[in-house]
Amino acid sequence: MGAQCVTFTSHLDADVTLMSQIGVPVAWMIVSNGTTNTIAFFVSWVRDASPVVWLAVIMTDCDRVQINALKAVYPDSQILLCKWHVLRAMRLHFNTNEFLDLWAKVKAFVNASESGVFAKLWVEISNDPSVSQSFVQYMRSEWLPEAKMWSLVMRKNRSILEEGDTNMLLKAYVLDFSAKIR
Repeated sequence: MGAQCVTFTSHLDADVTLMSQIGVPVAWMIVSNGTTNTIAFFVSWVRDASPVVWLAVIMTDCDRVQINALKAVYPDSQILLCKWHVLRAMRLHFNTNEFLDLWAKVKAFVNASESGVFAKLWVEISNDPSVSQSFVQYMRSEWLPEAKMWSLVMRKNRSILEEGDTNMLLKAYVLDFSAKIR
């Protein structure tokens, strides 16, 4: 079974003033059919079953189908990408063992929390003659337009609950649980 996991971090409705600024995981799913319709059905079910819950932040992996379904059902929510999944996707486009310097720069780029450092690392990566132009184009087309979803530069002044990577933790739990029940 192919697992599609989505974790939702929410802010409760303003009527619950004590909890209004605290994000909590409210749902996660595992499905074998990772189509937009299947994911949108589940996400719509979560939304309809919890009308007082407003999903301020949704943390997901880099799956475009998931992102499209989430944007359709929760157009006002902020969708963030799991840093582990971002790095995993990027490293699939070059051999990290052959290009150790590039891998170090890519990790630093993803983890940069200052805009100057972020910009400097991108200039170094994109102008390095040892870096494949196909990788530079991949980064330009797939990642830079979505930087607000994954870049730490864009995630400043966030609480620990908003910054937590619950999606990755849930996937680790699911994999551990799956191994134990086999």
